[in-house]
Amino acid sequence: MQAFVEKLRFYDYHGYLFFHGAIHGRDWLNGSYLFFAKYGIAIVILSFIYLILRRKIHAFICSFFSAGIAIIADFMIMLFWKRPRPFVSHSEILTPIVQGLRVDRISFPSAHTYIAFAIATSVYLYGHKKLGAFLYLMAFLIGIGRIGAGLHYPSDIIAGALLGIASGIAGYLIIQARQKNWE
Repeated sequence: MQAFVEKLRFYDYHGYLFFHGAIHGRDWLNGSYLFFAKYGIAIVILSFIYLILRRKIHAFICSFFSAGIAIIADFMIMLFWKRPRPFVSHSEILTPIVQGLRVDRISFPSAHTYIAFAIATSVYLYGHKKLGAFLYLMAFLIGIGRIGAGLHYPSDIIAGALLGIASGIAGYLIIQARQKNWE
């Protein structure tokens, strides 16, 4: 088991170095990482406005509820597992490209990623396939941007995506079961 964990840490660190190191000499990539790391979640949250304007209130409630489930699950994880961010663990060789951004020191799982995937999953399952597919793309880009910006390891993003998808499915199933009582 110890060998597996060590191998996972090795691949996690080198995956991080791959994405974070790709910015050298590529200002456009640096800008993309920064944009999605900082503002990608705002684009996902703007989907709430779209759902309200389209009068898709059940989908809005479902996606909001799914994000809430993900936040609660993350809080439970953070009580027991406080993994430091890459730029904290490897401060002698790594610096985040997001300078001046106030971030906490806990890396696992990625909050931006799980919220984005929870919303994308619930919207997609609720039948809004085009918006859901767009939100999945945004969630993926947010995850890559967070790694490239130096804020997360790849496993933080993968765990955030899995937590978000599971929360989206749970939120969808709970809201579907309760929806008949609302009508």
